[in-house]
Amino acid sequence: MTGGPSGGTDRWRPTAAHARAVVGGLLLAGVAVLARRPDLLVIAAPLLGAALWGALLRPTVAPVVRQTIGHRVVREGGVTTWHVAVDDAEGRAEDVAAVLETPMWVDGRPIEGQVVVGLREDGDAGLQFELRPTRWGTRRLAPAIVVASSGWASFQWRSASEADAQLLVALPEPSAFDATSSPVRVPGLIGVNRSPRYDGGSEFARIRPFQPGDRLRRIQWPRSLRTGTLHVTSTWADHDRHVVLLVDAMDDIGDSEGVGGRGSSLDITMRAAAALAEHHVGRGDRVALVVLTGRGVQRVAPGAGHRHLMRLLETMAGVQPTTASHDDGRVPRGFGSGALVLMLSPLVSPAALQRAATIADRGITVVAIDCLPEDIVRRDRDDPYAAVAWRIELLKRAREIRRVGAVGVAVVPWRGPGSLDLVLRAIERHAGSRSRRR
Repeated sequence: MTGGPSGGTDRWRPTAAHARAVVGGLLLAGVAVLARRPDLLVIAAPLLGAALWGALLRPTVAPVVRQTIGHRVVREGGVTTWHVAVDDAEGRAEDVAAVLETPMWVDGRPIEGQVVVGLREDGDAGLQFELRPTRWGTRRLAPAIVVASSGWASFQWRSASEADAQLLVALPEPSAFDATSSPVRVPGLIGVNRSPRYDGGSEFARIRPFQPGDRLRRIQWPRSLRTGTLHVTSTWADHDRHVVLLVDAMDDIGDSEGVGGRGSSLDITMRAAAALAEHHVGRGDRVALVVLTGRGVQRVAPGAGHRHLMRLLETMAGVQPTTASHDDGRVPRGFGSGALVLMLSPLVSPAALQRAATIADRGITVVAIDCLPEDIVRRDRDDPYAAVAWRIELLKRAREIRRVGAVGVAVVPWRGPGSLDLVLRAIERHAGSRSRRR
């Protein structure tokens, strides 16, 4: 929990009700004396008595307010709690109310955002708001406005501090995903993926003639005795796969309805990237992240482990949806020759497909994952011209996809579990056959 004490105005100010009681009581008392109306004096007495009693109970010390948030980082759709603690040293405040205004894509409970409680006998009160982010991203939560009132609601104190503002980070909720192309990671074992290079591993590759430096335990005696020449058993080297998630956040196409509803292209992209990051980090792969936005390039160096996964997800949550005026198709630097690049993009811009082709031309394995919403044509039913325009745009897009497919770039739509099984198996078979030719 984070946060600290915050103060407000040092003075307790009289309320409008207290002022009306004083003014009304004095007027009625004056009229009763001048008009010799004892009945009016009887009516004025309770008003003046309540006003006098409230003035005698007026607090002189401002309460101390502490506002904290239970969890600063949650998944979209998760729930956290905003705590408001009010400490009244004098014990003269009777009721405390708090109002918390939530930003867009954050649902609060109570829905109206207001909580009223009475102070306990020890002069301490606690108020809580449940917060549920409905879309990934970083949201600024302004502190709740806290109002305390004294006896008979005569005097009021209101907080006036912005010191307790907090940032709520909603991590993308990973889409359902699973891939069966790579072996299951064994705890404590490094390098479960087969390398295109020979030797150093445990998976059988071929039997070849003996070379200086080969271990004697690798000698294949049946072949050696049959041919009269020493032969050894060669294996495939094991290595940790280097996966680069290249996220195209240049455009956000379609409307977002938050978690549980229809998603925009950027929603699909971020949730798919989160699923891929969790999958590959869980298998022990080294995962890097490169995010292309209209404001520049964001990078996370390759790494492994749970802490690295949280760093990846928090970087994704910090991406601001924008619409880039122009995508020059520039390829970021830093891709290793043995990396597997998974580019997630709606692929509506020819520059995005050209970027994938350029990466493939450098000898790097790249898979383009199509994150355009499936129902993009049917979304705006009130505008038939928009549907026609999208059909024409999709025809152009299909032509560009066929063009980059001809140069060796695999383009697969994101469909959750099993989306990449076929293409990853094909990549592994191609890498194995290429190594055997060598």
